[in-house]
Amino acid sequence: MTNVRGFKRGGVSTVSRIHYHSEPIENAFLPMNALLLLRENQFSVEAKPVVSEGQEVKEGQLVARGYGKNSSHVHSPIPGIVRRIGKTVTPDGYETTSIVISLEGSFSVLGKRPERYLWRSLNKTDISHIIQDKGLMRVSTGEPLHQIISDCSKRDGIIIAVNALEMDQYRRVEEEIMLRRINDVVDACAIAARMVKPDRIVFMIDTDFPKAQIPVIMLAAAQTELEISVERFQRRFPQDLPRQIAIALGLKDDSSLCILEPSTLVVLHDAIVSNKPHIEQYVYIGGGAMKAPVILKARIGTTIGDLIEECGGFSGQPDRICINDPYRGLAAADLDVPLTRSTRAVLALTKHETKPASERPCNRCGNCLRACPEGLHPYLLNKLLLADKIEEAFAAGLGRCTFCGACAYTCWSRIPLVERFKSVCLKDKSR
Repeated sequence: MTNVRGFKRGGVSTVSRIHYHSEPIENAFLPMNALLLLRENQFSVEAKPVVSEGQEVKEGQLVARGYGKNSSHVHSPIPGIVRRIGKTVTPDGYETTSIVISLEGSFSVLGKRPERYLWRSLNKTDISHIIQDKGLMRVSTGEPLHQIISDCSKRDGIIIAVNALEMDQYRRVEEEIMLRRINDVVDACAIAARMVKPDRIVFMIDTDFPKAQIPVIMLAAAQTELEISVERFQRRFPQDLPRQIAIALGLKDDSSLCILEPSTLVVLHDAIVSNKPHIEQYVYIGGGAMKAPVILKARIGTTIGDLIEECGGFSGQPDRICINDPYRGLAAADLDVPLTRSTRAVLALTKHETKPASERPCNRCGNCLRACPEGLHPYLLNKLLLADKIEEAFAAGLGRCTFCGACAYTCWSRIPLVERFKSVCLKDKSR
């Protein structure tokens, strides 16, 4: 483990990190009203409500059933009364059905001693049923976890890559989970391995990860029969994308990778071992407009305003509230945006951090070309799109764009390259 992995072409340097004082992760206050979105992203299929307005629900009860591919079950994060079933517009701009539940009644999960299932007695079918029944999702993408694991189980030569890389300046969720719940993460790897039967498992950490923790990881791995290795990665955004990970590991492509984050793995562990549905999320609250960064374990459906208030409110005027990372995250229109199963960070950024400026004509500096990890020519793609030459833009590689945001971040002219590329690609997919 002496080598440092990485990709040689493109990317943005993120050497400087915001200071974070590691401390025990606390549970956030329970929301008085939980807003549940029944569609995690614009590519997923909306779950269908199985409750009605005015109905009393229990903590962890199924409130919406997923049907078919790209759909997952939704459970109530709190006990209470269903106040409203209606439509909500998400920060990503798509509309989805939502369920509002008001806190009321007794708890069936909170404060109770967790159940402990001897999962090693379960077979592959039992585990698959639990993963689907509990509505588990891969936290980084919002994809149903049972679907990802099922697809990987049909292929040979799979490598489970535990992605603990935090490539932007702010977040620490995955690293903190590795520090505080490493035994649960390793157990979850064993659960996933029961389904996927991987050739090996790779824990991916960056060069800033505490070296003293590496022997702890290896000790936990030694207690299993799994072949687990630890690889260090250079800090360069977007090193955490599947293609970049595959390149760094010396693979031809990412088809043999099953990438799971520690935050996804602890959800898997809690579902199989403690019979808990996906109703909680680890979330980083930070940014220059906050007093100090904090990681909370919060219930799904809690508004970001409640989380910010719990952390002491703003210390200054935020210029933008960003959901997830600052490069490819979404801007929140207000503080009523709910926490979802794919929310990993809420960043209250100041003008010093966002550096707002008006768009100017391209000066062909080449920064976007050097930053693109896919080797595309963003300035050329932008020129073709402005000329409405859509087919030529796709011929020039627009379809390979991962929307990582590296090109827009380095653009001196502040051209919204990713926004433009994403808009065209989404229209093409919807045809």
